Amino acid sequence: MRSTSHTALRVLVVAIFVASGCSTETQDPEDAGTPPLTATTAATTTATTQRPPASTATTSAPPGPNSEDPLEAGLAAFVEWSGALAREDTGRAWDLMAESSQRSLGSRETFLEWGTELAEGWGAWSRAEDLEAELVEDAAGRTTLLVRGLVTREGMEEQAETTVFLVLADGEVVVSPFEEFGNVARGLVEDPTEAPLPDGSGAGRRIVYGNEAQRVWLVDDDEQILDTYLVSGRRGVPAPGEYEVFSKSELAFAGHDGITMRFMVRFATSSTSGLAIGFHSIPNRADGSPLQTEEQLGEYHSAGCVRQSFGHAADLYEWAGVGTRVVVLP
Repeated sequence: MRSTSHTALRVLVVAIFVASGCSTETQDPEDAGTPPLTATTAATTTATTQRPPASTATTSAPPGPNSEDPLEAGLAAFVEWSGALAREDTGRAWDLMAESSQRSLGSRETFLEWGTELAEGWGAWSRAEDLEAELVEDAAGRTTLLVRGLVTREGMEEQAETTVFLVLADGEVVVSPFEEFGNVARGLVEDPTEAPLPDGSGAGRRIVYGNEAQRVWLVDDDEQILDTYLVSGRRGVPAPGEYEVFSKSELAFAGHDGITMRFMVRFATSSTSGLAIGFHSIPNRADGSPLQTEEQLGEYHSAGCVRQSFGHAADLYEWAGVGTRVVVLP
């Protein structure tokens, strides 16, 4: 990589603090993963904006990921990666990602199982119209590619934007879309006797969701509480009543801003938007950062679904099959 006058950008290889697995702590630089691509701008760029001056690239004949222009190289890498997902060539998409993202996901096999979901989510960007991009430096000095365009998902066309980390690997710009994926801790262990099952919660094997309590109980056929924990939903949503699980997805997309969540278990439908409501992990932004902390569970933070810690979401996903009863209490 060398400086290019028309973008006023230069590429630096610097140490990166990568949050991986279920840890939110930063690593020692010696243990860091693939170094990030850091963009610096001309002296006229202020520290408050942290953005390059109005430089964009389009998908019209983009150069390869080893282009001398880091902006164009980053966009080309993103288009190639999202294109592989659109073709459901998930193995190729895995190979195109930085090792730091692969470690955060934990398993190549898990990633390969998400073919359809990834094709409908990230893959839609390979078909976006009026695609533009710019480099943005985050608070930690890491470079993200901000992409905007007209995206069509499930027949719905919308003007959208997303961001993805860029890093250098073997002299090439590589995407790292899951840099900090799954960085929410496994879950707080609680004593079920300290949160007894409320009255009127039904009978038999079921999930009980107390909206006012912002708490979930998993109950077996013998009325034993297998687990209980705090969650984050939306006040009064869904309406109290009995429901049942009707579909599950290990990876799901919010449909905007590159937001993803794990272990979606759908059991209701919004009376206003018509969208599914389900239990899932705390969502992650496109850059991998969580929308809320685990310490905030127990408070209303969701637009309608029920957010759980990563570990509890995984456990509920495993335990609750399609048809499992869900009792929602006021």
